[in-house]
Amino acid sequence: MTLKYAHFALWLPVMLGGCPFEGEPKDTSGAAGTGETGSLDDTASCTASLTTVDPAEGGVGVYYRSPVTLSFDGDGSAALIQVLDPAGADIGMTPTWQAGNNMVVLEGGLSPSTAYTVHVELCGVTNETHFTTSSDGSPLTVGVDELIGRTYSFALADAEITEPAVLEMFDDTKLVTPLGFMVQNADATTLELLGGVLSRKDGVLVQTDETDTWDFPASDFTAQPYFTTYIDSLAIVYSDTGVEKTTIQLYKFTLDGIFTPDGSAITHGHVDTLVDVRNLGPLFGLEDTPTAVCEFAADFAVYCVACPDEVESCLYTIGEDINAPWVEGLSLTPYPVE
Repeated sequence: MTLKYAHFALWLPVMLGGCPFEGEPKDTSGAAGTGETGSLDDTASCTASLTTVDPAEGGVGVYYRSPVTLSFDGDGSAALIQVLDPAGADIGMTPTWQAGNNMVVLEGGLSPSTAYTVHVELCGVTNETHFTTSSDGSPLTVGVDELIGRTYSFALADAEITEPAVLEMFDDTKLVTPLGFMVQNADATTLELLGGVLSRKDGVLVQTDETDTWDFPASDFTAQPYFTTYIDSLAIVYSDTGVEKTTIQLYKFTLDGIFTPDGSAITHGHVDTLVDVRNLGPLFGLEDTPTAVCEFAADFAVYCVACPDEVESCLYTIGEDINAPWVEGLSLTPYPVE
């Protein structure tokens, strides 16, 4: 399990000031204007400059749902900022400025397998940064109905846990039981999943006997192959972690990802949830007390938050870059049977 300490992508610093990026920059002395994120710029009193752009110059294989992030060494809100498609048209990404206006995050509008130019004009200096998105997110080449009945295996131990960073201290070798998510129904507009705990029998992944499944409500699938789905709560019962029948209770569980064009996997999986850690001390080599994990986390300035019962025993957790292959021949059966 790989850990990161930040939600956003890593930025590669580029010395700019009055100097443009390497690549195909333009220097328009005194040129200023209004853009999607900025206003008319007075170059005589303007001192801010662009310092970093993520994706960086020449970036390839960029996920189409990634944000474009720009940083400045001062207030950059007067900048003209455009993300241009191959025809030179601004795709109109949605900007969110951080406090102090020295960073802006642009989201939405990118497409797979496309070259883009980030065009920035500020204080009489023009800079352009070029990147290309990967093919991930390309349209399905199989019928949506062909996804029905397919079960995908999510290995939590392989996820990048970006929050909380304190999980770096724990031994993730115990979190070896994969989760299965089966497509129950799918059409042009909606997707329904059934989830459950998987285990290995004679080297083959099977549904774990007598453990509850999780029936996700229908979710929007109009942005296919991308999907996002939510369930109020679910319980994961681990029976092969070295701690017998450890139950992990999750609340406000959100899962999103994209199906590969041929439906053989779900990639770029992302999970965010509240994890009730009251009974998880032994799982992580701590004392068997309801406060053991929260006390350990607090030593690293990571604090538990309130669970739905208003007891501060939950850790907000994010897992990213989850790749889940289709397990051919495996279908999940709802349990308990109503």
